[in-house]
Amino acid sequence: MMTFRGMNRALLATSLMGLLAAGPAAHAQETTNNWSNWDHWSGWWYGIYGGLNINMFSGEIHNPGTNDVNVAAPNGFTDGMGLGLALGGILEYNPGKLLGGNLMVGYDNRSVDFDDVNVAGSTRSNEGLVAHLSYVTIEPNLRINTGLQLLHVMLGPSFRLLVQKGYDYSYTESNTSVTSVQDFANIRSFVIGAQAGVGYDIPLKDYTASSQLIITPFAQFHLGQDLLDVPSGSNDKFGMNTIRAGVQVKWGTAATAVAPTDAPPLADFVVRAPNVVTDSRRLNETFPIRNYVFFDAGSTEIPARYTKLSSGDAESFSESQLLKPSAETGGTDAMQIRSRRQMEVYYQVLNVFGDRLRRNPAATIKLTGSANGDAATGKKMAEQVRTYLTSTFGIDAKRISVEGRAQPSHRSGSGSSQGEDKKMIDGENYRVEIESNPEDLLRPVNITSVQEEPIDNDIVFTVPNRTDMTSWTVEITERGSSATQTFGPYSGTIARVDSKALLGSRSDARYTTRVIVATKDGQTISAPEREIRLVRADDGEEQIGNRYSILFEFDQSRTVQTYETFLSQTVAPAIPNGASVIIHGHTDVTGDPDYNQKLSQGRSEETQKILARELTKAGKSVTFDTYGFGEDERRSPFNNTLPEQRYYNRTVVVEVVPAR
Repeated sequence: MMTFRGMNRALLATSLMGLLAAGPAAHAQETTNNWSNWDHWSGWWYGIYGGLNINMFSGEIHNPGTNDVNVAAPNGFTDGMGLGLALGGILEYNPGKLLGGNLMVGYDNRSVDFDDVNVAGSTRSNEGLVAHLSYVTIEPNLRINTGLQLLHVMLGPSFRLLVQKGYDYSYTESNTSVTSVQDFANIRSFVIGAQAGVGYDIPLKDYTASSQLIITPFAQFHLGQDLLDVPSGSNDKFGMNTIRAGVQVKWGTAATAVAPTDAPPLADFVVRAPNVVTDSRRLNETFPIRNYVFFDAGSTEIPARYTKLSSGDAESFSESQLLKPSAETGGTDAMQIRSRRQMEVYYQVLNVFGDRLRRNPAATIKLTGSANGDAATGKKMAEQVRTYLTSTFGIDAKRISVEGRAQPSHRSGSGSSQGEDKKMIDGENYRVEIESNPEDLLRPVNITSVQEEPIDNDIVFTVPNRTDMTSWTVEITERGSSATQTFGPYSGTIARVDSKALLGSRSDARYTTRVIVATKDGQTISAPEREIRLVRADDGEEQIGNRYSILFEFDQSRTVQTYETFLSQTVAPAIPNGASVIIHGHTDVTGDPDYNQKLSQGRSEETQKILARELTKAGKSVTFDTYGFGEDERRSPFNNTLPEQRYYNRTVVVEVVPAR
């Protein structure tokens, strides 16, 4: 028992609480243990605790025991405090969620040393009282985990069973010191109270260890109760508030086994194979007409690649003719075959606008020509387009305004391009832009086309994103064969393999697929094998889908949000429930390949978000396959030789394949 006569109680309590708070705060800046995955931490903890009680008296005591103890001071003992030990065991349940609980059972010393009292005229002086109280305390607590996880709040009742109830009463009389050692006569043997506190768990072992150890500094406030059961009319009252500051040491067993932190986790992957491998797909396509006519540098003549009609042919021309499919055979370049139909339609752009102006007598258009810095040449280019529309389709020249500008309103390039990129970008700035009033004249064209090697023929592999991965490869082995094909290496998290090339001439085959990950520390990790099956569509089996495209200016001058109305009001309503929706983004070959890949991926994902939102509203469930190909020329819808081809490659394509 320590005596603190005359000590400022508030200062003592504040100092001890400050020391308690400083410990976990300092440690929290150093600890590197990962508490984010509670599944691996123990739910049940067992331990011991020890602490220091700061006991603060309230009330007054005149006669603590038998009648031979009569305090001379008229108000008795009114000021006192003391320190005592708290020791015991703890059982705790902490599931890592908001609420948990614990039970603390132990020895609890609540001793108090009262300040001496003196009364003028009394024969006694230096009257002193020391209360020696101790209990067995039972404290069930509700544990509330805060957002910091390690920091928690404890709330609950306390039940105390009296163990020791002695006191020392001392005084000086006639220069003689007298001490009387007795028991409190009216002390309660069972006390019910309440308490609240905070604790901070500090893990001493990593969460991967099978046995776990935690040290927890804590502080509690125990609400005062009247400890005396005195007769009616007595002025004696013994109340006590207690602040306890201590430390818990708890141990537990890991809930699940975890691989050591110095060993990388096993590789894993997801593979999605096509239901049926098809050679081609007939598409009903909503094809955007690019409202630019590109000219060759140094010439003001409309290039020969644009389809120009005679006056007689123009009389019978109708945009509806473009809906009829045309042959897409011939040639050996699959990419050229894939893009021919769309470019045939684009090269009819002058005739499409001539037909629309003829069928809409009140409509007007504006032609703005630019020749990469030469406004005068640009105006001559625009005048050539106007002459064709007036002479071939008989459009009144007053309905067509002409303007020349040094550069287009959406200029290609930023001035920093070099070499071949600069040459291609400069070529895009020789063009005539067509603007209309009303804007309906710029609407897309409906056509029918044939898609060679549909993108959903791909086998799609996906691996988890991991910081220790440098690259990964795919190994595919046909069942019954010892030959293995290797694809990669890949650096992202998604890779695509052409199933048609893998299947070859076979109509049905089964394969074993495996992913191998290379890590930064030089290790190679194999994932568990996955089985897939590829089945070729029957001869004559035709699959019909719908395709929609949105086009972008150079770089990011127009965003996906620009096309939100088109996606939400035209595309989403046309998607049937249960369909497969393939979204693929592309760029042209100018610029940095990594930047282009991220740009196409971001545009594709934004398109999916808009469509997914609208389909959810409509109660439709579909399967998305969303990917950004960047400038990958094996997947580009068009070549990159001509300006118009590069502009059509700056696209996000949405293909809708109904469920079989």
